[in-house]
Amino acid sequence: MKKRNNKSRCRLFLLTLAVTSIFIIEVTALSGVVAKARADTLPVQAEYFIVNPNLPIAVIISREIKPFIEMVEGFESLVDHQVVRIFIDQNGNPFSHDPLYKGTQIENYSFVITVGPSALSYLVKNNNLLDNNISNTKKILYAMVLNPETIIPKGVSLCGISLNLFSEETISKITHIFPSVKKIGVLFDPANNSEWFKTAQKNGIFKKFNAIPLHIKEQSDVNNLNQKNLSGVDALLFIPDKTVTSPTIISHIIKQSVANKIPVIGYNSFFHKSGAALSFVLDYRKIGGQMAQLIIQQLSNKNSSCEQLNPAYHITLNRAVVELLNLELGNSLPLELKVEP
Repeated sequence: MKKRNNKSRCRLFLLTLAVTSIFIIEVTALSGVVAKARADTLPVQAEYFIVNPNLPIAVIISREIKPFIEMVEGFESLVDHQVVRIFIDQNGNPFSHDPLYKGTQIENYSFVITVGPSALSYLVKNNNLLDNNISNTKKILYAMVLNPETIIPKGVSLCGISLNLFSEETISKITHIFPSVKKIGVLFDPANNSEWFKTAQKNGIFKKFNAIPLHIKEQSDVNNLNQKNLSGVDALLFIPDKTVTSPTIISHIIKQSVANKIPVIGYNSFFHKSGAALSFVLDYRKIGGQMAQLIIQQLSNKNSSCEQLNPAYHITLNRAVVELLNLELGNSLPLELKVEP
């Protein structure tokens, strides 16, 4: 009797085990289907993108010039990641001697950083950024580009650091340093910067003084900047402009201005050495550090958004020129101001 009971219990246990196993298998399968269905119905996060940290970072450099290389060196010193340097040759084609170089396709790298306008233009032309491929556009960053919005297609949002140094914040520091400046002449080629100037006026960047545009389309226009043109302005401001880059032109204008007791405000160390009273000097290595922070931010938080940043800089005051022109200095000078001979 006991043997029969044991056999019955054994059969019951095996039957229960079989039924339970089938139930578990079915529930597991159903859970997978439900999970897939939920995944299919969940809204896609527009800011989400996937980065493979095992892939190197590509840095495409427009030209092998000192400012660009210093920026890249500043970036490489702060990023614990393999970096592939890629250069653009005179024909507009990329090349690299790095064994990790795998062309310029975005998918081959964890991030692609363009340094300078030629590199950004190349990447835009050779990659379809208008297909709303967020994984691609979020992996592209730019630096050392003046007015990047003129290169980036409309409807595409890229993260980076522009060379648009003169913002409301930086311009306001001019009046803190030189309180007597009420009218300032702004030198630029209208073909390059007329839109910037109009936007700057519209946004109130020059609200603390009257900004007067002084157009330089070609070298002959420099000779027209005589005493008559310069009369009525308290200072001359150079902004980054690809037409007004000749050292000879810049030096000539500075000499004319100093002769007319008008201080010049520039944007790099060359202006300071050439006699500018005030120079907003871009710090290329620190710009590389800014880019490193953007990469670290993107790697640590894949959902993070990023806006265009202003470049790192410091301000240099030329003591000799200030004394020569007998310029009055303000009481509240910016902390980043450096006074040099």
